[in-house]
This record gives sequence, C-alpha cells and structure tokens, in this order.
Amino acid sequence: MRRSAVLCGTVTVGLVLLTAAGAPAASRPSAKSVPNKEFVAQLSPLNAGAHTVAGTTYTIPSASGTAVITVNGDDITVTVDVQGVTAGTLHPQHIHAGTTCPNASDDVNHDSFVDVIEGLPKYGPVLISLDSDLNSFAPSLDFPVADASGSYHYSEEAAKSHLQSELKQALKLGDRHVVIHGINPTDPLPTTVASLPGLPAWATLPVACGQLSQSR
Repeated sequence: MRRSAVLCGTVTVGLVLLTAAGAPAASRPSAKSVPNKEFVAQLSPLNAGAHTVAGTTYTIPSASGTAVITVNGDDITVTVDVQGVTAGTLHPQHIHAGTTCPNASDDVNHDSFVDVIEGLPKYGPVLISLDSDLNSFAPSLDFPVADASGSYHYSEEAAKSHLQSELKQALKLGDRHVVIHGINPTDPLPTTVASLPGLPAWATLPVACGQLSQSR
C-alpha cells in the first residue's frame, strides 16, 4: 500500500474511537458493481485570531483546506490538504461522527476558546483517526506536522469492509465531519480549556472543521 510521508509528533493523541452497536459489515463488493463515490469537506477555521492569556498575546492562524474521501468498491482513499495551521506543529486529524461543526457560540465557559470537550456535542466522537495507517485502530504518533509555511498534504488508503468491521457500523460518510486539532505548544491556554485525559490542551484544541458532503 502506498503511503504518504507523515512526520511523527511528540505527543500521543489517543482520542477514544467510537464503538457503537450496528449492522455487521457487508460483504466486499466488486469494483465493477459499485460506482466511484466522492465526499468533500471544505475546512473552516476554529479558534482563529488573537488571544491574550496571562499577559501573553499570540495569534492562532486561520486554517483552511479540503478533505476528500473517494470510495471505489472496497477501496477508500482519504486526502487532506490544509493551509494556515501552526508551522512545525503536530496536527491530529479525525473523521468525527457528529452532525455539525461548532462555532464561537459553543464556548460555554466564555474563556474565548472552543475546546475539544465543548465541540463534542456538535462534531461528535472520533470514528477514524487520519494517521499513517487507516486500517489500524491502535494509538498512533503518526499525524501530520505542518511545514514552515503552515501547510501539509496527507493521503492514505484503507479497506472499507475492514473499517466497517472495526466500527461495527456503516461509515455513512455523507453524515460525517473532519476536524483538525493542534496549536503551538508554547502558546499558553487558560486552565479552563479542557482536554482529554492525559493529553495537553494544545494538542486537542480544534483549529478547523468541515462537513463531508457527497460530490459524486
């Protein structure tokens, strides 16, 4: 399997994968019987702009980009192109199971940040980690690291039947969201910014989100 070069980060972002009861995975269809399908998410920024914390002012870049998922029979290819994220920083990225992207109004504790916990009611729990091995559901370090311009390209492949078997449910890609996380680890965050157990808030703070919609 051809894999893109993805730089390892220094923090394991072990977001809990959703495992819900559902229909068993269907038997593998032939590529001839299933037409190509494509799902596209246009990524919009979250938490972008100037922030002042403990006397330090810094700017979270305004992220943008596109996530494209193509389905050809049992073959799935995920491609993510992102611009405007923090350069040289690990950016965990996932397909989430929720219904919409959060916005500034979801900052329920009014600390000027929509943290990963505040976003969960909207984008939902993680379904698939977009790391260097889509077929593996083990915790991984292999999320993209942005280059000096604050951009990265990601492309990986997986078997649809395997993903559905692991998740115990249909992928329903047209109902899902792609979320990008991660800011500069040296930028201070208030203690009110929540994270997941054992994980620093800078690594889980969402910086971009987009809804997948079927384009063909």
